[in-house]
Amino acid sequence: MEKTLRSAAVFAAAAVVLAGCSSSAEPGAGSSTHVPRTSSQASPTAQPVAHSTEEPIQDVPWSQVSPGWTLAMWNAAPPMNAGGDVDPDEPTPYNAETTLYLVSPEGDRYAITTFEAPDEGGALPALADWSGDGSRALFYRNGDDLTVIEVDLHTGERTSFTVEGGYAVTPRYSRPDGKAVLLLKSDDADSAASLTRVDLSGKQQLTYPVDKLGSEFNTAFLSTPDGTRLVLGTENGLSMMGNDGTLGKELQIPDSEDCTPVRWWEADVALTRCYGTDFGYSRLWLVPVDGSAPTPLTAKNDGTQGQDLADLNAWQVPAGTFVQAAGGCGFVYLAKLSANGTTTPVSVPNVDERRSVRVLGAADGQLQLQATLSCGSGESLLDYDPASGTSTVLLGGDVNGGGVVDAMLYPDSR
Repeated sequence: MEKTLRSAAVFAAAAVVLAGCSSSAEPGAGSSTHVPRTSSQASPTAQPVAHSTEEPIQDVPWSQVSPGWTLAMWNAAPPMNAGGDVDPDEPTPYNAETTLYLVSPEGDRYAITTFEAPDEGGALPALADWSGDGSRALFYRNGDDLTVIEVDLHTGERTSFTVEGGYAVTPRYSRPDGKAVLLLKSDDADSAASLTRVDLSGKQQLTYPVDKLGSEFNTAFLSTPDGTRLVLGTENGLSMMGNDGTLGKELQIPDSEDCTPVRWWEADVALTRCYGTDFGYSRLWLVPVDGSAPTPLTAKNDGTQGQDLADLNAWQVPAGTFVQAAGGCGFVYLAKLSANGTTTPVSVPNVDERRSVRVLGAADGQLQLQATLSCGSGESLLDYDPASGTSTVLLGGDVNGGGVVDAMLYPDSR
């Protein structure tokens, strides 16, 4: 059965969060041939921002960098809505130089590198992943071809390779340490979805046989924490696959279609978002990868009960279970899960009620958040204590102005 308009709106809201409504990337177009090339370039020196007291890359206390730290892309331009009027003489989040910061839970920030402002019609690189060993960050820049960029967080040095015709490709590190890159290609008019693994220079290692699954691959996957297996989203549930491409078991989820593995709830339990069989609702499930029976985490959400149109992700901390909820028109917000599986909106101090709140993750009982315009660029990075209901602005906002255009939490080792 075709998806209803409501389901389409929910899917769009999910795509906004997963792709990063606040991302600095802008889409390009190109051909469909994949011929990687390698290159290397020196990193420009990061310039201090106004009113800042951040430290240089040489002073990063690497022995302390752990869960709770954040990578954040910041520039001096104020946040703006997509499609808004642009003064050609003023910087925007999409045409200004952008600094990559490493930010501690206390708000100490270290300038790693600065990406130069793109040429006219170009795009800033989008933050894609943080290596499991914590030492490198992965970016991609859209254009006719896709440029995959790796930044050494200890030195700021960049290396890159090109995926020709990779306009529909998203890169991600392999687990556990990020010694390879997985290239996920969405389906398009020319070809079906695909998943390949390349080394850090772009040389192809393996094409995964996602066309051999029991049902159609829907371009969503998770690597198991040890990197030995993949959990693939399909039209009928989830499928397991070995890191070597060996087909594994199908994981059935009751009354569900088009399932997306979102993140690891526990080391062997995948938090998964599925539609109902008639696409009339969505729901979050806890799915053990050993084939045990899945457990619903949230109630069925058909988008008609209050402002919560869909539950996109969830995190459990001592103060309760918190959900990334989707409202209308690209608006996303923080909510708390109730005993009956529904949600209640959470008001976050230091965030304007008209702003979206994007949840980056959880560490040490705290939630790391990014405040953004609903369908525009990012504004600030915050640490939120759900037990006390207090928050601290770490970057952007009143701390140093400008906007946090993208951010990512230290990699979860589960």
